[in-house]
Amino acid sequence: MRFSVDNEKTIDAYFGDQRSLKARYEGQLTPSFQSALDDYHAKVTERDAVFYHTIDFGDGVLQKGAWDLRDHEQAYLGGCELSGKRVLEVGPASGFLSAYLASKCADLVVFDLPLGSTSELVPFSEIENMDEFATGARRSVEQLRNSWWLTKRKLGFKASAVYADIYDPPSDLGRFDVAVFGSILLHLSNPFHALQSFAATTDSTIVVTDVLGVQSLSPEVGQSLYGSANMIFAPSPLPSGIVHWWALSPNAIRHMLHKLGFTEFEVTTHSPKRMPSSPPLFTVVARRAAKSGLKR
Repeated sequence: MRFSVDNEKTIDAYFGDQRSLKARYEGQLTPSFQSALDDYHAKVTERDAVFYHTIDFGDGVLQKGAWDLRDHEQAYLGGCELSGKRVLEVGPASGFLSAYLASKCADLVVFDLPLGSTSELVPFSEIENMDEFATGARRSVEQLRNSWWLTKRKLGFKASAVYADIYDPPSDLGRFDVAVFGSILLHLSNPFHALQSFAATTDSTIVVTDVLGVQSLSPEVGQSLYGSANMIFAPSPLPSGIVHWWALSPNAIRHMLHKLGFTEFEVTTHSPKRMPSSPPLFTVVARRAAKSGLKR
């Protein structure tokens, strides 16, 4: 069936409708929708899940994952103060950090990929069948989301979940004091756009933690805001490279956030000691300048 138009007004109306389609992701923070999400995942078991984080469920079961952040939460978050704050966590994975954030803040919302979607895949030319990779990635996203709901159920923390487009989030999320991007920007084709999407609704602080995977990206002491603001495209080989878009330097993150109105920065480097590999990480805590409250 072909679309036909009789006049310019019809064309304008058509494209106007397309621009409003982002409303499809609105309404998720209502109690009824959160209850429906809970019911949807109520029968999920360990067989349906893949754990990214190592988590102690406190019932004699230690669920092992690729990343073990136990006893490393404060360093991972750059010591950011959370008490009394409304916090957004982008890319919660299996929920280890979600549980910690929920125990410290006043209200936690986690944000992840829409149900039925897949993560962004780096288009390696040597991959002959990207559809096959996409099918596997879609299943992995589902299993990872299942692990988050299992963790929430077993640990009993309180958090709301929203599943939508990271580059065009729903307009009814409200305002946040703190937004946390925990090792997620390296998996995005456009990390600046993702930061921009949530900087608009973050009043105080953005926390970005990522991997110092390339030695040349290490921050130099006294480096200016724009010095060594590096991004290396597709730094990892297959198979992990299929979801590893960037290696980012701390100053690249600072530079992006400075453009978005954040002017005060703390940068730390650290490694999770419970992990045998002790991967090097960095955390950028970026704050908006405090308002003086003086009237002119």
